[in-house]
Amino acid sequence: MEDLRVTKAFLAKVSAYRRQHALEREASGENASETVQAAATPTFDSPSTMRTVRLQASHVMAVTFASQQEHHIEEQHQIAATAALQPILAASFGQTDTALARQQEVIKVAECIVAMAAQSLSSTDAASQVQHAFASMFTAASLPRLASLSSQDRAAELEHLAEICIGICLFSNCNAEGLSNEAHIDLEQYMQLLDDVNQRCSILQHDLRDYMDAVVHRSSNESPQEAVMAQLSGEVAYLHQASALCFAMRDNLVAAVESLTQQQAQQEAGLREVQGLVGAALAVPREAVQPAFAALGKRHLSILKQHAALQHQPPLVAAVMGCIDADKPRITTALSAPGASSSILPMAPITDDSKGPKDPIDLAAASAASGAVRTAAADAAVSHVSLGGFCPVSFVKRAGLLVKADTKHGFVRYEDQLFGFASQELLNWFAASPQEYMDAVMLQAIQYPACIALLNLQSCFPELSLGKLIASVALEAERCDDECQTEVHPVRKHIDRKYEWNEWEHRRKALAMVNLRHKRTHGSQTILSHFRRENATQVWLPKGVASQTHVNKGQSMPRKLRHVAGLRGPPGTHMAVLNLELDLGQPYQH
Repeated sequence: MEDLRVTKAFLAKVSAYRRQHALEREASGENASETVQAAATPTFDSPSTMRTVRLQASHVMAVTFASQQEHHIEEQHQIAATAALQPILAASFGQTDTALARQQEVIKVAECIVAMAAQSLSSTDAASQVQHAFASMFTAASLPRLASLSSQDRAAELEHLAEICIGICLFSNCNAEGLSNEAHIDLEQYMQLLDDVNQRCSILQHDLRDYMDAVVHRSSNESPQEAVMAQLSGEVAYLHQASALCFAMRDNLVAAVESLTQQQAQQEAGLREVQGLVGAALAVPREAVQPAFAALGKRHLSILKQHAALQHQPPLVAAVMGCIDADKPRITTALSAPGASSSILPMAPITDDSKGPKDPIDLAAASAASGAVRTAAADAAVSHVSLGGFCPVSFVKRAGLLVKADTKHGFVRYEDQLFGFASQELLNWFAASPQEYMDAVMLQAIQYPACIALLNLQSCFPELSLGKLIASVALEAERCDDECQTEVHPVRKHIDRKYEWNEWEHRRKALAMVNLRHKRTHGSQTILSHFRRENATQVWLPKGVASQTHVNKGQSMPRKLRHVAGLRGPPGTHMAVLNLELDLGQPYQH
C-alpha cells in the first residue's frame, strides 16, 4: 500500500511540474510545435504507467530499507567498539611501579581486545581464545609504548592488536589442511538465489520479445496514438523496467558472491602460508608472523562485513520479485503477433515521419553542421551509452516506445554523450538534428513519466526524484490532520502600476519637471549663526602626581618674635626691644 501512495504522489507531482512547464513556455511566448502540444496531454490514467512507477517506487523503498538496516547494524557495531575502546583511550598507564598495578592495566587492555575481537568469532569459547592469544603477544613491558601514544594512535594500535588476536584464533582453529570453519561462509543459498534471478530475467526477456513482435506486427497499419499501440508501448516500458531491475540485482549478486569467494580463497591461502611459517616450531620470531596474523584478522573482518551486506539481498530480491509477479502483464491472443518468432529481439518498428522534428532535405549537410560525430561500434564503450541504451528517435516518433539500440549501426557522440539507434536511418535523422531530438525527448519524458528512470534522466528532473519523494512522505502515518492552501493568483500578472494612458497627464508631468529644474535653493550664514550653534570644548585636566616615602617624619622650627616698646610717650621715655624665641613642637619634646 505504501508504494501505491508514493506512486500517486509522484504522478501528482509530475502533473504539477508539467502544468508549470506549460505556463512558463506560454509566458515566454514560444511557439509550441506538434511535439510540445502532444506532451501537453499527460497519460497518467494508463494502468501500465501506474504499474511501472509502482515497481520503481517498490525498488527504491526496498533499497532504502536495506540500506537503513545495514547502516543501523554498522552503527551498532561502531557503538560497541567505541564503548570497548573508551576506557583504554582515557586511561593513563605507567603511573605506578608495582607489578600488581601493571598486571591490572594489562588485564584492562585484554578486556578491551576481547570485547573487540570475540564478537567476530563464532566459536563458543571465543573470549577465552582471544584472551590467550592476547597474553601471548602483549606483556606489561608494552604498556609504556601504549601510554606514549595519542588517543587516535592508541585506537589504531588497539584495532591492530585485535586483528592479530583474530588471526591467531583463526590459525588455532584450522585443521591439518589449513582450513578454518571461521573463514568459510556457505554461499549455496546465494547461488540458488542467483539462479532464480537469472531464470526470471530469461522469462522477462521472452515476454518483452513477444510484446515487441506485437508492436512490429501492428506498427505498419496502426498509428502510435491509438489505444492498442499505447497499451503495447506501456507494457513494453514495464517489462523494460522489470528486466532492468532483475539484471541490476543479478549483477549485484554476482559481484558480491565473486568478491566473497575471492576473499575466502585468499583467506585459505593465508592460513596455509601461516601454517608453513609456524609449522611444528616451538618458537617463531614475532616480526615474522605478526604481519601474517594481522592480515588474516583484517581479511576476516572484511569477509564478515561483505557477508552482512550480502544478507540484505534475499529480502530485497523477494520484495522486487513479488511486485513484478503481482503486476506483470500477460499478452493476449488479440494483441500477440501471429507466427512471430521470439528467438531474437525484433528490429525497430516503422516510424511516423509526421511526429518529432522535421527531417532536413540534405541529411549530409545538416549532419556536418550540427556538431554530432559518428562513432563506430568498435570505438565506443556500450556501457557508456546515454538514455539507458534506448533509441531516442524511436522514443520520440513512436509516442514513447522504448526500443533498445542496435550496436551494429554505430553511435553518435553529441555534447559528450553517446547515443545508440535502432536502425541506420534513425541514426542519420538524429545526426542531422541532435538538439531538436534531445528537446523532444525531454518533452516526451514529461508525458511518459515512467520512462524518466529508464532513460536515466533523473538529473534533468530533480523535482521528480522518487528517493526525495519517499523521504518526504510520512509513510508511517495512516491518518493525519492536513490542510491545503491554494495560490491566490496561479498565473503571474505582469502589471505596471505606474502606467499612465492619458497623454495630457504626461504633458503636465513634463511641465512640472521643467518648472522644477529652474528652481534654486539658496542658503547663507551670518556671524549670529555662530552663537546659535551648540559648541563644546574639551581640555586636558592636570595630572595627579603624588609620592610616598617609607617613613613619615615632621620638623618644626623655633618661632622668633620681636616686640619694640617706648616709641611713644613723654620725654624721657626710652625705647626697649624684646626678642622672644618660642621653641615648641620639637620631636624631642614628645
